[in-house]
Amino acid sequence: MKRLLALLVVATLLASVFAMTPVISANTAELTVNSAEGTAVIDGVKDDAYSAATELKFNQCGKDNGGGAVLDTPKALGYIINDADGVYVFISVADTDIDNSSVNNYEQDSVEVFFMADNAKTQWRIHYDGTVDADSGLPATLGTEFATAMTDTGYDVEVKVPITDVLDNQIQMVLQINSAAEGKREATVHIEGHTDGDLAYQRNTRQDTAYDGWWTLQLAGEFENTRVDPVEEPAELTIKNYKELRDAQIFVQAYTQDKVSWGWHGVGSGSACTLGNSVTPEGITNLFPPVYEYTAEETADWTSLPIFAVQIGDNGYLEPSIKNDDGSYKDSGTVGDSARYKFTYSDITVKANGYNDVVVPGGEIVTKWTAKSEGSYTSGTASTIDLIGPASEQLGLDIQGACTWLANVTDINVTVNYDQIELLTLDDINAFETSLAELEQTFIDESLAEYTTRVNTALETAKKEGVTVEELEAALDDAQKAANRARKDSENAGYIDGAAYAYCDTLQASVDEIQGIYDAAVAAAAPEEPAPEEAPSEDTAPAEESGSSSSEGGNTGLIIGIVVVVVIVIVAVVGVVLSKKKK
Repeated sequence: MKRLLALLVVATLLASVFAMTPVISANTAELTVNSAEGTAVIDGVKDDAYSAATELKFNQCGKDNGGGAVLDTPKALGYIINDADGVYVFISVADTDIDNSSVNNYEQDSVEVFFMADNAKTQWRIHYDGTVDADSGLPATLGTEFATAMTDTGYDVEVKVPITDVLDNQIQMVLQINSAAEGKREATVHIEGHTDGDLAYQRNTRQDTAYDGWWTLQLAGEFENTRVDPVEEPAELTIKNYKELRDAQIFVQAYTQDKVSWGWHGVGSGSACTLGNSVTPEGITNLFPPVYEYTAEETADWTSLPIFAVQIGDNGYLEPSIKNDDGSYKDSGTVGDSARYKFTYSDITVKANGYNDVVVPGGEIVTKWTAKSEGSYTSGTASTIDLIGPASEQLGLDIQGACTWLANVTDINVTVNYDQIELLTLDDINAFETSLAELEQTFIDESLAEYTTRVNTALETAKKEGVTVEELEAALDDAQKAANRARKDSENAGYIDGAAYAYCDTLQASVDEIQGIYDAAVAAAAPEEPAPEEAPSEDTAPAEESGSSSSEGGNTGLIIGIVVVVVIVIVAVVGVVLSKKKK
């Protein structure tokens, strides 16, 4: 029992690295919306042009934020039209109880619009008063306009977005309503049938396969294809980065989290591994129920399914980029390094007392993590594999039943293979490492060639017959600069020891040789100095010493004589005084 408690403490501490990073794999939302031809004025008022558009009902709650529930009446109605210049979206939100009291902007009443621009996510979160949040992640996208207006039944939002990333007259986008009450977001609400929409913010490019739950907008009219899917290349391996990539660790653990207070709870303890290896965490087996017991309050009266998942996260490779030198986190919102990853995982078997085993099929995760500081922990550096959703489906459980099942879980068996980082495998990095000697010699032969030529030319000049001091000085100056630059370039390339650094020593030795030739030339060119005066002969030296001694001796005798006289006088005076007293 003590061992389990210790493991739980470790897991809780490690949780700060991955907390609040719920990334549940979503399937592509096979949903197409047809736009109608038309042009609108962006003023927050519904133009007649929208009458040709299909009415979109926002009655589908997000799977994460709302449990996928379908509302009895739509939270909002939407309309989409387009012309040759842009897409116009008008959304009328039914909400007379506007709540912006949460400290989190995304948990305030608002409308979010997502679309791709140059294969990058553009996100706008617009509040009823026209405020657009700086943390939405929106770039300054040319051609985007918006307006809002209050109504008797809530508020309206109107947006114009540019038509970019077109393929076969289609673009990808997401519309989302954030419905808040009493300082919390009750749910995200999407168009009917779009349950994966609340993961839209996680998708940064079209290549993010784990977050591709965006729907397709069929444009009205004919458009030139402008979608360009970049060909991703592996990161360039260098002497400076190959060890960091080779040693970058991932951490695999299990956790559960509610979607009301977003309280995070580690399950057992996890394990780490490096690239090209596999990890099977033993700390998430032989668990003692209850794993965690959810309450009605934590599940919004059993209407919000909590998260229960296996998490694969960064174990320190990305985190330092958003930390200060003293280890504290930088300001919340600070974005750090990114890296691309690929993982494969086995079938996941989850055992619980009193229930049949739940088996989640194995799969593959291809993703990009970008570290973001939340002020006291990191987010954006993990991917998760959902366990509670499959359990609910396989066992036929409602939300309360799924929570009861979770409390009785005893084992989570999974193996995760860490396949790639930055599109590189361990074999790629090992091959690079074996070629380091050859690469270093190439660096010497090519990158240091200019400096070698300059130093050798200077040495030839220094050894040239009849070279002047001025020519030597210029040659020495250029040679020293070349040797210094060679050393600096070697350090910048990561060669701080070994063959390249030793080669720089040979260049410096040539510079030192030039320095010696220059110093000799300067000395030879210096004018002759006058001969020094003759030193005293040995015959006179003793006399001077003798005279000096006599002088010192004479002075000493004089001082002694004076002292004797003073003593005699004092004695005489004392004698006189005493004789008077006797009388």
